[in-house]
Amino acid sequence: MRSSKGGRGRPAAPKATPTSVCYCDGKRELGSVEVFCSQCLKWFHGRCLKEFNELKTSGVPFMICYSFTCKQCRPFAEDWKAKKADLTQMCVTVFASLSAEKLKDSGKLSADVVPEDFTYLSLKKNVVPYMNKNWYMLTSIKQKKDWDSNLASTLMKEKSVFVQHDENEDLFALAEKNLALLGPMHEAVKQIGKRPAPERESREPRELPPIEGPKTRGATKRRHAAEPVPGKKQKFTSRAADYSSTTMPGGTHIDIPFSKDGYRYYLTETDPNVSEEGIWDQNSSEKNAIPSCQYRVRLGSTVKVSSNDRAFQLTVSGQTITGMEGYAMARASHGVAKGTWYFEVNFDEQPDESQIRIGWSQSHAALQACVGYSKFSYGWRSKHGTKFHEAKGKKYHFGGFKQGDVLGCLIHLPVDANTLVPSHQSSELYLPSSYKNAPLINFKSNLFFEVHEDSTEVVKTLKEMPGSYVEFFHNGKSCGKAYENVFCGMYFPSVSLFKNATVTMNFGPKFKSLPRGASGMYLRAAEQQHEQTLSDLLYLVSKEGVNFNFPVKKEVKEEIE
Repeated sequence: MRSSKGGRGRPAAPKATPTSVCYCDGKRELGSVEVFCSQCLKWFHGRCLKEFNELKTSGVPFMICYSFTCKQCRPFAEDWKAKKADLTQMCVTVFASLSAEKLKDSGKLSADVVPEDFTYLSLKKNVVPYMNKNWYMLTSIKQKKDWDSNLASTLMKEKSVFVQHDENEDLFALAEKNLALLGPMHEAVKQIGKRPAPERESREPRELPPIEGPKTRGATKRRHAAEPVPGKKQKFTSRAADYSSTTMPGGTHIDIPFSKDGYRYYLTETDPNVSEEGIWDQNSSEKNAIPSCQYRVRLGSTVKVSSNDRAFQLTVSGQTITGMEGYAMARASHGVAKGTWYFEVNFDEQPDESQIRIGWSQSHAALQACVGYSKFSYGWRSKHGTKFHEAKGKKYHFGGFKQGDVLGCLIHLPVDANTLVPSHQSSELYLPSSYKNAPLINFKSNLFFEVHEDSTEVVKTLKEMPGSYVEFFHNGKSCGKAYENVFCGMYFPSVSLFKNATVTMNFGPKFKSLPRGASGMYLRAAEQQHEQTLSDLLYLVSKEGVNFNFPVKKEVKEEIE
């Protein structure tokens, strides 16, 4: 790609800015393959290179991961060395190429004139499709499934390279408006992946909580290890970033795998409604010997911040959550699919540049993203009070909210007055899943249902629920309905934090102001126990006699009938 015409980030002995371009003494050709000589600081057209015919045909515009020395600086032969491009570096190339195309179409592409405005591009409509199509032209790294799941948060970490639109979080642009300056020697490009020293020095040290899991060498570093590669099934090891710890009723301390990469894990217990005949021996080495139907989801007796359905970077103490760097989400342990429910969030701390989002999300919403980033969540942002859904921001409550405020979140999912269930919906949509058909895994002497669903397929089945809505409250006062006719599904109270913001989730019973007709989320603990049992029994009864080896207990079946 391009570097600074004046040579930003040059070696210690500055060189004069070249007045000519390439061997042909021509002009810059933005949007075509060009390379930058690190010695004479001149640009060269790919078509004019004396050697490396491969680069002429397979090179891409605005490359940045290479070193090149022209034949004028190295008389015997040109020297070209390609470097492996990571996701952020690939994005620089893609954004520059797409921006050049957009500017060319509008007649504004020029090496001599700098655009006044940023050239914003949609991640979903422009960037991701382009990268999928040209992946192996951009890098030698193998393309993984769901590689784009954390793309937005990756770009937000490089503020000197990318800027995000104030009102639409799906739109990003290069911070460098002058495409003629982009290249391997551009100062911002050289700093990709490195945190600027001033930010490290200004960050106030904060006391980290005790490390969860075994106290092994290097545990502190492992706790903040990077996310695993998207699309790759998680392998459980002793890394603290792979699991969290929680205390069960009676004081039992257990480890629970984090939900990641489309995989979710639910702690199980033996289902008392199923015959004990053929109970599986946990010491068995045969995974296929585990009869999933003999187990059921073990629900907590109280609604709280989920132990494992949250981004691993977040620090959780009770119901209080503190962010770390990029946006990351935490959900509650219980969800709702019918009725009118309410919870509150106390905005405790707001260091410089930190932000929060509050709202409701389904379990399919990515944890390494913001509330409101996809179709699976509806959010309200502290900055400007903008509401977000599908990464699109709209004006909602002028001024937003700040440290010290109490925010209320209400969701209304209407039910039939006679049946008390949603109209024209199957029980599968409003009852929690039994997961009895999911595989069981043995993790640290406890059994978990391992559930994997492809969100790209689930999103195709989403349907709106007429009469439903989401409403937010600011210090006890309604801000009005933020969304109407939301999609059907199970919604969980959710927050997402940017940098070191701290919030406390309040599920009740004491609220600043409980809206009339709404139930506090704390009541869901008992209600979901009943719904989960009903879901389990429906599954067992429907499967009996159809390759089902562990029938429902006789007395339970008689009671159902």
